Amino acid sequence: MSVSQTIVGNGRKIVSFNLQGIDKVLPYIAKRIAWAAKLSGIKTVGPLPLPSTSRQWTVNKSPHTDKHSRDQYEMKVNKRLIQIDAPIQTADMFVKFVQTKLPPISATVDVKIEERVYFPTEDFYSDKRIA
Repeated sequence: MSVSQTIVGNGRKIVSFNLQGIDKVLPYIAKRIAWAAKLSGIKTVGPLPLPSTSRQWTVNKSPHTDKHSRDQYEMKVNKRLIQIDAPIQTADMFVKFVQTKLPPISATVDVKIEERVYFPTEDFYSDKRIA
């Protein structure tokens, strides 16, 4: 998890869940995470479909004979993005819930979590001018 701190807002955290996988269960998992966040009363955006990437391979069936006989393979990686905006403690509890208690996530689905913390500006700056 990467945490970057920005000096705006009022003690809130925005968490981005980037899901990617080759399985057909990816949209279901993305909907479950968004549904759980909405039931918890957390402001949610998504699941948003991101552009999918595909990779193709062409392989000879036999390495020594018949160059015209080949197999073609393709792998598509689908991606989804879910963002939640909540107070810091609520966001931490929800991230822990997704990592531990969510129904078992398929081995072909990868979940990356990125957090951004927003602090109130008055804690860092005053109206006094120096020099």
